Amino acid sequence: MIKHIFKLIWNKRRSNALILIEIFLAFLVLFAVLSYVIYNMRMLSAPLGFETKDKWMVYLDDLSSKDSLEVLEMKNTLHRELLNLDNIESVSYTENINPYSGNQSRTGGDAMGFNISSLLAFVDSDFANALDMNVVQGRWFQEEDLNSTYPSIILNQAFIDEYFGGKNMIDSMLLFRGEHKVIGVVDAFRYLGEFSENQPHAFYQVPRHSKEANNLVLGMAPNTPAAYEEKVNNLISDITKSSSFIIKNIDQMKKSDSRDTWIPLIALLSICGFLCINVALGLFGVLWYNINKRRGEIGLRRAVGAHSSDISKQFIFEILILTFIAVFLGIFFAIQVPLLKIGPLEPINMYYAIAISTGIILTLVTLCALHPSWQASKLHPATALHED
Repeated sequence: MIKHIFKLIWNKRRSNALILIEIFLAFLVLFAVLSYVIYNMRMLSAPLGFETKDKWMVYLDDLSSKDSLEVLEMKNTLHRELLNLDNIESVSYTENINPYSGNQSRTGGDAMGFNISSLLAFVDSDFANALDMNVVQGRWFQEEDLNSTYPSIILNQAFIDEYFGGKNMIDSMLLFRGEHKVIGVVDAFRYLGEFSENQPHAFYQVPRHSKEANNLVLGMAPNTPAAYEEKVNNLISDITKSSSFIIKNIDQMKKSDSRDTWIPLIALLSICGFLCINVALGLFGVLWYNINKRRGEIGLRRAVGAHSSDISKQFIFEILILTFIAVFLGIFFAIQVPLLKIGPLEPINMYYAIAISTGIILTLVTLCALHPSWQASKLHPATALHED
């Protein structure tokens, strides 16, 4: 039967070529879109490394021009008074590297004997508590670490995996921007957005009174109302003698940042859905037309003893064989992208896209072939031969 089907496909190669090209192009479009979608979905499912719910950011004025003693007194007072508020559970001073700020600080070096490149963050001892960060090894900074013999450093797991093969580096000395002692490891810190990659990251401790640490992270009590912002605003204004600071909800910043990725994702998925519907309608119409043109052939086969299920199988196998040929060609071209490392995406995303695209195309074609094939199998031989 398979040999017979191949003969039928070859004899109708011109009309079948259009179906083959349509399926081939649909596969390539699905592959391209799904590669991008799968990459972003994998990023979305990865841990951020911190919580955003009930977390607020306060961007203070630039303090670099003020007197050091004045800054120290102001910051200590602000820290103390904010913690005295009922709905504030933790307060942290940081420099400009904060969740969804868009700021980046990166450096590299080869003092360890190999090249290291990492994002940097300068934070105080309360930063992990304020953002509920997950310390998977060792501990977070303590105030006493500011006076230790060797400055402390905390790394994320991506840093450990990238440069030290996942080894335990706690209490090891790291030659990176000077000599530092590794005291802790966090699972992640994807502060650039929930669709960003978990890049190597190093945390350095800064004292609370540092002039550069002019941003505040506030860990709020659960379900703190937005109206509470007015009370926080008034307190900060009274202490800093300024009204030019900004208070932002980190969870709202997260949603706003993610919107820039969700919009093209939804648009691409909508295009894919529209493409699949058009391919399905096109295949259904072509199959219906081909079956109606071959009523005489169907009637003759039924007349010589072919069962109705044989007729149905013939048409389903015909379109499936064409589909397998088109998908095989599509896979041949698509797999060159990860093999040749074309583009920025990791190969795993493209392999998933190839597998899912193949499944979608095969399912779509099978569903389109079922009803026309069933209709062909129910055709009475006398009627078909009479019409022919």
